[in-house]
Amino acid sequence: MNYQVVIDYINRKYGKDVKKSVMYDRIAEWRHWLEGNVKGFHEFHKKMDLNDDTKSVKLHRHKTNMLLKGSEDWASILLNEKTRIVIEDEKSQEFVMGKDEISGVFGDNDFWRNANELVATSRWSGTGAFEVYVRKMKMNDDEEDAENYGRLLGGASIGINYLCADQIIPISYENSIMKEAAFISSRQIDGKEVSLVSIHLLNDDGTYDIESFYLDEHGTYIEKEGYGQMVHTGSPVPWFSLIRKSGVNIFDYDSPFGVSIISGAEDVLKGLDCAFDNFITDFKLGRKMVLMSSSMFSTDEEGKVLAPQEAEEQLFINAGDKILDGGMYQEYNPSLRVSDNAAGVQKMLDLFSMRIGLGAKRYVLEGSQITSTTATQWIGERQEMVQNANKEMICIEKALKEVTKAILWIGKNILGEKVNPDALITVMADDSYIIDADTERAQWLSDLQMGIRSKAEFRMHFYGESEEEAKKHVTPTFAEITKGLELGVVSLEEMRRYLFPYETEEQAKKRIEEIKAQNDELQNEAFEKQMAQTEQQREADFNFARGQAQQDVEDGDSLELPEDSDLDINNVPF
Repeated sequence: MNYQVVIDYINRKYGKDVKKSVMYDRIAEWRHWLEGNVKGFHEFHKKMDLNDDTKSVKLHRHKTNMLLKGSEDWASILLNEKTRIVIEDEKSQEFVMGKDEISGVFGDNDFWRNANELVATSRWSGTGAFEVYVRKMKMNDDEEDAENYGRLLGGASIGINYLCADQIIPISYENSIMKEAAFISSRQIDGKEVSLVSIHLLNDDGTYDIESFYLDEHGTYIEKEGYGQMVHTGSPVPWFSLIRKSGVNIFDYDSPFGVSIISGAEDVLKGLDCAFDNFITDFKLGRKMVLMSSSMFSTDEEGKVLAPQEAEEQLFINAGDKILDGGMYQEYNPSLRVSDNAAGVQKMLDLFSMRIGLGAKRYVLEGSQITSTTATQWIGERQEMVQNANKEMICIEKALKEVTKAILWIGKNILGEKVNPDALITVMADDSYIIDADTERAQWLSDLQMGIRSKAEFRMHFYGESEEEAKKHVTPTFAEITKGLELGVVSLEEMRRYLFPYETEEQAKKRIEEIKAQNDELQNEAFEKQMAQTEQQREADFNFARGQAQQDVEDGDSLELPEDSDLDINNVPF
């Protein structure tokens, strides 16, 4: 792809000053590693005659394709089937993902599969991009209406493009945040390869204009219906979003581009492929050979020398007329260094895994293939990966929120859907790389039994429901209801709705008032009864005390009063 002709066209037509990024050459190198086709390494020449430098043979080095494997494993960690986007607006959620969460705009664009592959792409190339667009756009084409000419009025549906780093041309950016951009895709017109360019430019009022057009290999504009007109979207929200691998870009510090997971570790990949190639080559060179006397060979009608039995060519070698140690033939059985080679490959796998941020012991050479250890097996070695994954998720969540917001803005303002672009968007990522799912669920169930967490929290975490949805699906126990009533967090109306679910709200309120009135009446009767009992008890106590005093007088005991008492002893009622 000729970036310079596209950049020259953009600068010339739109008055920009875009420079070709140094990153394109780096991305091309990383692509060669992805394909396992690095010039001078995977395909090389080796001298066959030590006395003649002109004689050589082309050899192909065996490859592991571990850059692809590492990128796909990172994508499986960062965005997988458990990743969910929750929008706190039911209409918006349904518009983006459908009621079944596999339809809507995401379903129309096979979003989750493509997004997972885009994350993998951003791992080996450093950057990936979402580009949102409107299919079958309807624009104001009234040239007399100069103010609104080219304004986007409507469209059929929303599409999403998924772009690699080498398809992105940053036009303006600040602090590595891309403000304006052009995206390039290869197309075929009349059998010739051309470039489809989509450019996103900011206006002075903060809204975006978009134009798509075709250029040939020389940068010449190609006329094509439906292309080449500037579209005024009126959107303050960019219709693109970047997924960038975190980390310092040492090649272009302020650039929006990220760097590959193997940036600076290309020699590790070389070592890994060399170790693997040596492993395979040892099996080839370690084949059994039989050295035979020429007298054991025969010749066919065409003069072709034939071995005494049918076999592969390498099994028999003509040793001339020399009598061998074994007589007419001698076997050659070299030993295979399987254990040594396997240990070498495993060491390089550990180093590779560590250099791409997954920590050591991620990959195991087992049997005839390289496998990934499971989350449960891989406990003590993954701390580094957990830290890196948490860091990478920052950019992933940001990109998912931005592309969702762009879809909602288009849905409301262009397609006329009843959605809310300002609704809260939450990305629920899979965190099983920190703790495996079974262990996490068991921990949550334990917390639930101890009362540390609620059932609604459990459903929100494991089923991705909003708080309102979770509470609808949770049925409290009678003990929980009565406890809530005691604590004042459950009302009498809620209590009756739990006990009598078919009772209307009006019936519930009326019945509660009746019960309150009955309770008040019962409380009054109980109070009056308690007061009468109290009076009777006081009278009984007084009579007992008076009788006791009379008995004391009769027994000759004197009644003494304190000196400061004003009670007349002669008037005591006993």
